[in-house]
Parts: sequence; structure tokens; C-alpha cells
Amino acid sequence: MREYLKNYLPPGPYTRDSVGLALLPVLIALVMLLVDQFGLQTRFMQRFGVSLLEQGIDSNHIHFLAQVYFSSFTLLCFVALPLLFHAVLPPGLDNPFGFRIKSCRPHLPVYIAILVFMLPLLWLASTRAGFYLFYPMYKPVSIQMWLAYEATYMLQFFAVEFFFRGFALFRLESRFGYHAITIMVVPYALLHIHKPFPEALASIVAGLVLGLLALKSRSIWPGVVIHCVVAFCMDWFALIHSGLMGVLR
Repeated sequence: MREYLKNYLPPGPYTRDSVGLALLPVLIALVMLLVDQFGLQTRFMQRFGVSLLEQGIDSNHIHFLAQVYFSSFTLLCFVALPLLFHAVLPPGLDNPFGFRIKSCRPHLPVYIAILVFMLPLLWLASTRAGFYLFYPMYKPVSIQMWLAYEATYMLQFFAVEFFFRGFALFRLESRFGYHAITIMVVPYALLHIHKPFPEALASIVAGLVLGLLALKSRSIWPGVVIHCVVAFCMDWFALIHSGLMGVLR
């Protein structure tokens, strides 16, 4: 049987690194399917929305619970499962997750330039009714609840950056070099497949830029910060233009 199977298996030798790299796309596919089928906020609303309404919970607070659900699911799929994979098949890299901070310092001007470019555009976009009526998806009833929502919201960006610009990117870089960036753009863009087309299209550009910054800085933290600042400001600007910011206490 062993000799028969050898005719269909790739040639060896089978090292821990080679097996881990070969199974990495399988893990990526599994994680993407789990998130799409079970983890999205829309899945939460489909499964629990009606019963929560019947229990007397208002629809706005259900959106808060949906965000808690989604952030928890992303931590499970984009952090916990990769960590388990890493424990079984460690790659032998000195910085497998991109957790370095000091290496970010030389690139600070680039990160600041990105934010300086992005924030005025977000402010202009937030003046449109379609924007500020949609964001944030949870309409806070107090400052405390808004901050609680934003803290929960930010967890998903850590999870996304950990997976796409840390764990998977650095593993692929060991074999494909900078081509790892374009490889990881594919699943990252598919994560946005249910978003409006302009936002989904922008995820390709964001994936390329953030992937390049991650490899240059050897760190996921610039991507986490940029993601969090942009998302927070989107909600903040929307609350200002909708008039809700002025009534929060």
C-alpha cells in the first residue's frame, strides 16, 4: 500500500516545514468557509435575530450582540485555530506571527502618510446620508456602550491582521518571498465578498499595501493600528454627521 501511494504523492523528503506549508492552504480554505458559513453577523441575525426580538431585546442591541458574536468567531478562526496549527506544525521561523514592535519605527512616516491620506477622505464620505445612516451598525445609547462596541469591533481587526498579515503571510514568505503578498490578497478579498463592490474592490489594494508593510516592518501592528484607526474614525465621523454624537452621555 505504501509503495502504491508513493505513485500519487509528491516526492519527499517530508519535513515538518514542508508538510506545514503544504497544509497551510487547506487551513486557509477551512477558516474562510467557517467564517462565511457560521461567523458573519448576518448568520447570527438569521439564527438568533427573531428569537431575541421575541425575548424583548430591541433590534439595535441585537446588532451589538451580533458584533460580539462576529468578533468572537474571528478570534476563534483567525487566531485560535492557527495557533493550534502552529503548535502541531511549527515553521521554524524566528518571527512567525509578526509581533515585533521596534522594527516598525523606520516605517512610521509611511503609516502616518496613509492615515493623513485616508482620514480626510473618510470625513468627506461621512457627510453622505448613505454613510452616516449605515455606520456604525450599532447605534450607541451612551458613551460607555459606544466604547464597549468599538473595543469589541477592534478585536476583529487584530484577528484579521494576525491571520492574513502575520501567521499565513510569514509562512508563505519563507517559500515564495514577496509573492506571498499577492497570494494572501485572494482569501483577504474573498473575506469582503458580501460587502458593497467598491469596498470589496478596495480590499485588494488594502491587502497589497498592508501585506507589503507587514513584510517590510516584520510586524502586524502597523496594519492593526491603521485598521483600527480607520474603522474607529468611520464610526466617529458617522455619529457626528448623524447628530448622535451630540446626545451621547
